[in-house]
Amino acid sequence: MSSVAVNHIQSFTKGTVLFAEGTPADAVYFIAAGKALVIRGEQQISLGPGAFLGAVAFFQESRYTYTAVCSTELKALTITKENSREVVSRQPAVALALLRELAMQVPETGEPVFIQGRQETAAAAEARTTDALLPEGHPVFPGTVPVEYGDLVFPVEVECPACQTKFTGMRIRTSRLQLAEQRPDFRNVYRNFEPNYYYIWVCPKCLFAYPERQYNRVSDLAVRRWQSATAARPPQATFEFSVPRTIHEAIVSYFLAMKTYEVIGAAPDLWANLWLRMLWIYEDLEEEELARKAAEKARLYFAESLATTARSAGGDQRLYMILGELDLRLGNRGEAYRNFHAAATMTAGDPRLKKVASDRILDLRSGQ
Repeated sequence: MSSVAVNHIQSFTKGTVLFAEGTPADAVYFIAAGKALVIRGEQQISLGPGAFLGAVAFFQESRYTYTAVCSTELKALTITKENSREVVSRQPAVALALLRELAMQVPETGEPVFIQGRQETAAAAEARTTDALLPEGHPVFPGTVPVEYGDLVFPVEVECPACQTKFTGMRIRTSRLQLAEQRPDFRNVYRNFEPNYYYIWVCPKCLFAYPERQYNRVSDLAVRRWQSATAARPPQATFEFSVPRTIHEAIVSYFLAMKTYEVIGAAPDLWANLWLRMLWIYEDLEEEELARKAAEKARLYFAESLATTARSAGGDQRLYMILGELDLRLGNRGEAYRNFHAAATMTAGDPRLKKVASDRILDLRSGQ
């Protein structure tokens, strides 16, 4: 490739949306290094070096018919109306000829067709290596998080506290989230995002998995325990989130965190919060039996945390409220009433939480 062409090569971070379906086609991307994922409805195609993205729509001066997302760090030759003549004039006309050939390959159905660089879908390859990380009999859920989530997270370099491997973690742009409601169990529901799919960071090498907000605040004792365990039994799999990440990968990350918790002897509150988020995910997926099991686990650990860990009156109130909500899910109305009553009558508690707890007691009495 000539120096002029090289000057038009751009670098993109993992997770970058090159273009979205329905937007004006103002550029073609020729992948020089890395991978991209093409998404149209339920169809996903993984493309690597040599692939052209957006060629058909560009030459037809129309709109993109699919979304293209960088599934790894990516370098691409970007061709626009302004630089296309310059790029082609310094090449043996192969690039432009191939682009025109691709434009002629489109069937009447409008399905995207790719000649160069087609690879196995990243999600499919990842699923094969991560299935074994789930408990036996656990279903593998299809689908990915919405592509639009990519605009609400940003990549950061993370160093695994256990093996010092550097990897890319995704951090949430909290200022852009649109809160729809806060439910009685303190779940924040957003109009435009589901943060529970991004709760866990996972080291791709040693599989140390921990909540994102606490990943760099792990105790030395926990690190030593994990190092000893992995030295004795090195991980037999690797793990890396696809872009966009799959529902399957998000759930696997929770079970990897459970493995980490078992080894390091995690505190009950870590277990409780993990299972509570699993409960919310299963409820969203309408998996009643899995949701019930998650509720049972969450309740067990929240009760243990309440009995063994000192916290503020407001903190205890929150735990009583969560326990009451879990009791309702499990059909234990008597226990729910006792927990809500404890939250409503706690000395020095938060008046707002007292009001919420009192309202829940009224709901119980009215049969709701």
